[in-house]
Amino acid sequence: MSLTQESPEAIQEEKQIQQNIFDAIESYQNIIFNAGAGAGKTYSLIESLKYIINNKAEKLAHHNQNIICITYTNVATNEIKERLGNTKLVKVSTIHERLWDLISPYRKQLVEIHIEKLSEELEIIQSELDTEAKFQVYRDIHDKVTFIDLMIESKSIYYQNKDKNAAGFKTAIKDFLNEEFHGLLGNVSNFKSLIGKLYKIKNYQICLEKIEQGEYKQVVYDARYNNDRLHKMMISHDTLLEYAYSLIDRYDMVKQIIIDKYPFILVDEYQDTAEKVIRILKLLDDHSQQINHNLFIGYFGDTAQNIYDTGVGKRIFELHTGLTAIDKRFNRRSTNEIIQVINTIRNDTINQVSIYSDADGGSVVFYQGSEDSIDDFIEHYQAEWEINQDNKLHCLVLTNELVAKYNKFENIFQKLKATPYYKTNWNSVTTEILSHDLSKLGEIPNLLYRLVDFKQKIENPKTPIIDILSEKTYKHLTFAKLKELIVLLRSINRSSLKNFVESILHIYSETEIQNFKRVIEELFDLEVVTTDSPIDHMLSRLFPNVEDDAIESARQTIYELLEVDFDEYIAWFEFVNKIENKEIIYHTYHGTKGEEYENVVIVMQNKFGFDSNKFPYYFNNYSNESNLTGDNLEKFINTKNLLYVSCSRAIKNLRILYIDEITNFQNGIEAIFGDIHEY
Repeated sequence: MSLTQESPEAIQEEKQIQQNIFDAIESYQNIIFNAGAGAGKTYSLIESLKYIINNKAEKLAHHNQNIICITYTNVATNEIKERLGNTKLVKVSTIHERLWDLISPYRKQLVEIHIEKLSEELEIIQSELDTEAKFQVYRDIHDKVTFIDLMIESKSIYYQNKDKNAAGFKTAIKDFLNEEFHGLLGNVSNFKSLIGKLYKIKNYQICLEKIEQGEYKQVVYDARYNNDRLHKMMISHDTLLEYAYSLIDRYDMVKQIIIDKYPFILVDEYQDTAEKVIRILKLLDDHSQQINHNLFIGYFGDTAQNIYDTGVGKRIFELHTGLTAIDKRFNRRSTNEIIQVINTIRNDTINQVSIYSDADGGSVVFYQGSEDSIDDFIEHYQAEWEINQDNKLHCLVLTNELVAKYNKFENIFQKLKATPYYKTNWNSVTTEILSHDLSKLGEIPNLLYRLVDFKQKIENPKTPIIDILSEKTYKHLTFAKLKELIVLLRSINRSSLKNFVESILHIYSETEIQNFKRVIEELFDLEVVTTDSPIDHMLSRLFPNVEDDAIESARQTIYELLEVDFDEYIAWFEFVNKIENKEIIYHTYHGTKGEEYENVVIVMQNKFGFDSNKFPYYFNNYSNESNLTGDNLEKFINTKNLLYVSCSRAIKNLRILYIDEITNFQNGIEAIFGDIHEY
């Protein structure tokens, strides 16, 4: 097995498929290019870009036009840029970066949309105050105006005491709160929730006033953060999509400007693209036909590799009609043995064949074992396949717990997962804690990531200043002021993450150096930075609606999280950044998307999140897909896609270890993998 001898017949067919794409480009016929794992989708995308450059460059340059190529991740963006080479004609970026580039010039219109958003949010908050049971005591008080004014005037005192235990908090608040309002303190958690909403209402009202007065003139999108700060005119990733759709939908002139500027738009990994993005492209397509302007939209991807809930998947055919389908059946990655298995899993119209005539020689074996046998199983193949730094072993494990355990950050994961927020939003754990895409990390994991990154940078004397400070902080500093700031940053206690945070906040409260304060305010991204506010912020996000008698315990959990050995934080940081410097690499199933590995071990089990029947359901219904509907079909397809993506990562060697009892669904397993072996 060498995977080097390309079949002449297959090469000819592959060239014809690519020519079909070129023909569609020439005729401005929108396409959806669907190809299985290892088919070379990125290659076809890049060849299409090169074709446009080679054949349209002069015309594009003459009309000051460009080509758009949007991707799902920064990693994909960098790969395409590297493989495409240096050209100013193609704008390669993530979806969010490109959308912001397209809409940011329309400041006035975005502010109008922002006003609408603020007004809608105010209505939602007011509705919650008017209907939710926990605000009944508030609804019963007569002089709400006086109460609100008191709390607004005492905002700094409130934040100074917000982190205290229930008794201490009540005492501090009663000192400035009129006796007639003391009944509101019967439940401290409900009181804090109330005040949070009242402060948000006030912030939004102030924002609207500043817009009206002309003080706030533009909306800002910051890709580093995934939470809105609407009262500061700052929006997050999801809200950016919302604003982009609203703007492009209501202004035909914007549509025309985009179409005239970018007559070619290519989308990488369309199946993972958000629905609103597809709707935006459909708006552009429809408008281009109305005004008779040429526009080519090409979607490149694979419906069978849609494994994210936010991705459009097969719904793209409903959202963007009139697309010409171009399929590719060749596989350039794997041996025939792997291809046979993934074709059986996929079980649809794309039945892959290898592009190579020498593709035999791989192996796929399915084992049934137990959780206790995982380590021994991996060690066995580490020895058999002679694993080393040049021949790594990649292990895919289904549960997040195992990923955290084998990647050496188990304590961080378990402490985050055990908080009420992640118990409630259990399906967000994979993306918010274990994502390789920083834009998808949850609010608190994102904060922890920034702290770890900041700590490592200031500990390393070789770190350039530009990597520590934002441009707006350092560009106006004299050398003396810069030196003063660096000395202060280096003085932070860095022995643990908890000490690091406490030291930062102590210096912040004592120093008069405003540049240091700006750096820390940017780091924590909080409205008010005090010695308590970061812990209080973490508490409010991870323990929403915590009862009074549980606040101290919740706070202790936050402290314990920050006191986890910093080596674990380094391990987690490296995992997020895909720094793979070990011989055996452990992944989530989702985290391997787009990757390929010579040697793959997949550990499978029944449970996934709170679904204790994920794979049993799939295997039991393997021959029954056509009879499934609704949620049952959706669950089946999601599991099928996840298994397909996982198994198709393998180039040569694939081993599956199922660690639960399989008797009730072994027929489905055998239909795909053949014989089942005991381990």
